[in-house]
Amino acid sequence: MEIRISEKAKRQLKNIYNYYSENSIQYAEHFLEDFYNKIESLREFPKRYGIIPQLETHNIRKLLFKDYRILYQIDENKKLIKVVAILHSKQRLQI
Repeated sequence: MEIRISEKAKRQLKNIYNYYSENSIQYAEHFLEDFYNKIESLREFPKRYGIIPQLETHNIRKLLFKDYRILYQIDENKKLIKVVAILHSKQRLQI
C-alpha cells in the first residue's frame, strides 16, 4: 500500500518539528525518523489500529505515537493509506 501525508498533516508535522528543534535539533530529527518508521509500519498491517468511534463516518483510525495521535484512513480500492492529521494527545479530535 502507498502511504500519503495530507497537506494539513505535513503542516502539523512541520510545526511539531519546529517546536522540538527550538530546544534540540537532534531530538527533532530523531522524532521525524521515528515518525516515518511508525507510519511505514502501517504498510504491513494497516488495520491493526481501530476506527475512532467519533470519526467512524470518515473511517478514521488512530495510531498512538509518543504524545501524539496519528489519524489515518485506508482506501483499499486505491491501495492507499492517507495520514490526515497529527494531533497532540491533549488536543480535541478533529480532522
